[in-house]
Amino acid sequence: MRAILLLAVSASAFTPNPPDTLQLQAMRSELHRSMDSLKLRKNAGPYFLSYLLWDLQGWRVQASMGSVEQAEAEPTRMLDVDLRLGSYDRDQSRFEGGVVFGPRLRAPVAESGDTLLLRQALWTMTDARYKVALEQLAQKKSFLSAHHGSVEPPDWSRQKVLQQREIDPIRAPDSAAWTSLCKHLSAWLGSHAWLAESRVAYQYYYVTFYYVDSEGATYIQSLQEQTFLASLLCQAKDGSPLWEYLRLAARDSLSGGELRGETSFASLRDSLEKLTHRLDRLRMGPSTDLYRGPVLFTATAAGEVLNRALLQPQSRLREPLGENSEPSFLLSLLGRKYLPAGITVRDRPSRRRYGDKLLFGAYAFDHQGQPAEDVLLIDQGRISDFYRGKLPLREKDHRSNGHWRYGGGFPGVVEVEAGDGLPEKSLLDSLRRLSREEGAPFGLRISKLADEDAWKLLRHPLAQNLAFVGADMARGAFALPLPVTVDAVNTLTGEITPVRGLSLDALDSKSLRDIAAAGDTPYLLEPQASFSILCPSLLFSLLDLKGRSRIQPRLPLLP
Repeated sequence: MRAILLLAVSASAFTPNPPDTLQLQAMRSELHRSMDSLKLRKNAGPYFLSYLLWDLQGWRVQASMGSVEQAEAEPTRMLDVDLRLGSYDRDQSRFEGGVVFGPRLRAPVAESGDTLLLRQALWTMTDARYKVALEQLAQKKSFLSAHHGSVEPPDWSRQKVLQQREIDPIRAPDSAAWTSLCKHLSAWLGSHAWLAESRVAYQYYYVTFYYVDSEGATYIQSLQEQTFLASLLCQAKDGSPLWEYLRLAARDSLSGGELRGETSFASLRDSLEKLTHRLDRLRMGPSTDLYRGPVLFTATAAGEVLNRALLQPQSRLREPLGENSEPSFLLSLLGRKYLPAGITVRDRPSRRRYGDKLLFGAYAFDHQGQPAEDVLLIDQGRISDFYRGKLPLREKDHRSNGHWRYGGGFPGVVEVEAGDGLPEKSLLDSLRRLSREEGAPFGLRISKLADEDAWKLLRHPLAQNLAFVGADMARGAFALPLPVTVDAVNTLTGEITPVRGLSLDALDSKSLRDIAAAGDTPYLLEPQASFSILCPSLLFSLLDLKGRSRIQPRLPLLP
């Protein structure tokens, strides 16, 4: 979820500033001043202006080999300015073709709580964005006058004007307990001499969003995350790098004080011990070079397939104008079959919990201040709707469904239902049956794909040989992260054996038609602790996996 990666870490007490209205008052005053007086010569001023301030407080402890590597706080404040020139029908946005120098991304703001410094930053960024927008609007008008194309929907739309507030209660963790836990776990991992690298980390962040716009909407919204990560790297006997990781994340609490339950030293060590046993077995065994046959995506891997195939492409559904622009692939499939007929996908941001767990994807309104609505994305296999914000997708009378966050269409709580879902044992039986029909000696079960935060913990040069995710090769294709936990299921006996050395090329969306069956039990995946996916296992009847390069890094001269 973080457009800003928290490298922050902690020491003792952590007390985020409670949300207040002083920030909003300063932002609103500066916005009114800009709308009233921001003009250059005979050029018009902005017709729309919004400010979004990220006030992020966080800390992190990171340890390796029994020593603390980082332990410090790092507050961060960032500013998004959306300034639009022209009109709701046509403004300077959504154009690629000219060369304009100037600020386009969010900008840092002074950490001081002084509202005068905040107003100075707002004016400076607004002034810079205005001058860039003038150039962009002139270039876009020139492009449109020189090219003839189909009638485009408007560039912006009017939506509800609301004043809202949504605050997560602060549950600051016991930093001393987490520091001790990370030190002891990293020391225990360091006792495994064959591990090339091992590192554990715990991070807490609390972010508050302040928003105002020229139409009158305002909001204050906050949320928090507590995450434990452990990353393990070793080298197989043929030189290839092997990687495993453990991730635990919670929006409410990971119980860092008394360290009971899933966050106790004993339970975390047991979980990590299973990973070390698996790595130790894999590094001594042979590599699997090639595979063609059925693949069962289960546990968190199934949700990641759905994320890459359906959710991520919606962050940019309407392509910008330009010489090489083309219609969105996914948008052109509205009403058409995309998944097997028995699968339905809904997004319900109003759903707060799954069991006892508070979901990261639950929210009341998006980053444009629009109420979060339930969305039926896939209805019996056919694309039914998309994530919509203030940017019209097709029709002129466009209406937001409150799913515009972090700069684009963004998920909340995604629920996947399969009409004829099978128990896990039946899915394994189907995997073996399909393998026999293919003439393969085994089928593959993938239960974990690479996690970006865990991968970034690694510092060893071997980690650079792990391609985190492949590239999308063509229109309508999507890439999956590197498979981390892969098992071979013997066609005849059903014996399950861990395997290594396989990776996935980018998949064509037509591969989704090869989903032969789905499970009846959802697994929870929360990528980057930013949204939630409840997805059952997915069985593909035929996929190709390739082996890694035959040229691998050299083994150490001395063990």
